[in-house]
Amino acid sequence: MRQKKSIVAAALLLSSLAASAVHAQGTTSAAGLGPTAMKQIQEIYAIKASLTPAERKMSSNLVMLSRLVQGKLPADLVSLVQLPVRNSRGKFAVDVHGKAGVALVSSLSDVVETEATPAFGERNHARAYVSLTEIVKLASQADVQTVEEAAKAHTNVGSVTSQGYVAHRANAAISAGATGAGIKVGVLSDSAYPARVAALIASGDLPADTVVLPGQAGPSDNSGEDEGAAMMEIVHDIAPNAKLFFASAFNGEASFAANIIALRNTYGCDIIVDDISYFDEPAFQDGQIAQAVNTVTASGVLYFSAAANSGNLSSGTSGTWEGDYTPSTVSSAVINGAEGGAVLLNEFGTAAAPQPYDVVKTGGSTFFGLHWSDPVGGSSNDYDFFVTNSTGTALLAYGATAQTGTQNPFEYAASNTAFPVGSRIYVALYAGVQRALHIDTERDALTIGTSGATFGHNAGLSTFSAAAVYWNAAKRGAAPFVDGTTNPDETFSSDGPRKIFYNPDGTPITSGNYLFNTGGGRTLIKPDAAGADGVATATPGFSPFFGTSAAAPHLAGIAALVKSINPSLTNTQIRTILTNTTLDNMAPGVDRDSGYGIVSAINAVNAAKAIK
Repeated sequence: MRQKKSIVAAALLLSSLAASAVHAQGTTSAAGLGPTAMKQIQEIYAIKASLTPAERKMSSNLVMLSRLVQGKLPADLVSLVQLPVRNSRGKFAVDVHGKAGVALVSSLSDVVETEATPAFGERNHARAYVSLTEIVKLASQADVQTVEEAAKAHTNVGSVTSQGYVAHRANAAISAGATGAGIKVGVLSDSAYPARVAALIASGDLPADTVVLPGQAGPSDNSGEDEGAAMMEIVHDIAPNAKLFFASAFNGEASFAANIIALRNTYGCDIIVDDISYFDEPAFQDGQIAQAVNTVTASGVLYFSAAANSGNLSSGTSGTWEGDYTPSTVSSAVINGAEGGAVLLNEFGTAAAPQPYDVVKTGGSTFFGLHWSDPVGGSSNDYDFFVTNSTGTALLAYGATAQTGTQNPFEYAASNTAFPVGSRIYVALYAGVQRALHIDTERDALTIGTSGATFGHNAGLSTFSAAAVYWNAAKRGAAPFVDGTTNPDETFSSDGPRKIFYNPDGTPITSGNYLFNTGGGRTLIKPDAAGADGVATATPGFSPFFGTSAAAPHLAGIAALVKSINPSLTNTQIRTILTNTTLDNMAPGVDRDSGYGIVSAINAVNAAKAIK
């Protein structure tokens, strides 16, 4: 086993001996872990200590899956293994990350199938399809840095004109001469299939010249729900003369990033909006999607994205925990790792009421994620993630990938069924030093929650991040939004702020300081502003259309109005206009829930007209 660098390890080794004695007696420790759960975790750590060089490149679940096929997995861990998504040929989808400068699609063509989607950037990301017996072979390739399950994504949803047309006063802006004419708007979501687009064109809900990028209408398995069509409807309602383009963001992160670039470089879009979140996007640094956003904004695009629907602290719906890793003061909050090493649990409670776990208070999610403040593709601090039942007696899911210096600072715990209310979440420092942590429960709520729900490209430095406000929150019917607290954010709308510790290239913002409590990194105002949701569309399943997925296209449409009334404006100028002309709706001034407030189309257009 690698030697732990944590300065607190030695101080707690004596406590671990006491904890071991308790575990041996078959009782539940003060840390809340019973003997069965403790045995499972120790079996996981025994496997972790025996990883081969190829297995160190693989996610912990793929390691377990591979060992299961080989008949080398302990029986009580079998139920925790998750099967990745399969393609039509029965092979499993995995995301492969290569060394910088490597063209993975061509490099791996003789080893595995690769997804025929456009490559992005240095082309060192690819989605591949493998049989269970090929996973280790794939990881053994010299060009491969990591192999993980295909990243999961979700939208941010919860003859028809959106009520946001009036609520945002787009009607007044159009009367003032701003229609979106001459502006190209790109939309990225799950899908906008040909039949639905044709029906909306026929009903007048989309313009006749709507363009869907070739081969990018949606996932090939037809699993999309035409949410992109509903988003385009909203943009068309707000900016009726803007030209619309659509591409799917549901075919993996590399494809998503490539489509962002294509919408700008090939189709000339001035404004781009999406409503997609990938679970494994970095929380503390720009990943490949956010870097694509950076690329197009540098060329003049104004980019909008849904902040996500993971709750917020102000509403008591937070499913997020952020804080610096701190070893628990509970004496038995120590797990015996392989070869007797001490693995220390994080403290979620307070000095007065220590608690080495958090508790799920509203359920429904099957996927929890853990991020920490190491650079993407360069994590040498090894954190692990465990979810148990409400009594801590059985392990429900875990993430225990090896981080040895070239992996991502991310673990996830996934289950085939929703995690029950009362489930416990543990974070363990397997090896390394203190880092800032971010836990996301994907729309569940936590007993000990914090702010900072929005992350990834949705909260990127170059992204205009959209919170959601119900169009009729003030119960005034079809009327404009007004200043004040009568138009609060939706209770599910993700809050900020977003702390980042690294520049896009992985260099530190504050070298040597990667913690919240010591003021490390940079704090971003996120979300930037709020838009309407709960609106009507003609796309089946999206009337009403709730979520930050509906808010973001309202803001994109307003930006098209501003750009059309004064085409000389830069994206930076438009962004400033939008944020300087908002209606304050949450805490006074700029806040973590709505940023600058609710965007007003007429206020923004009038400000744009005044600039010569």
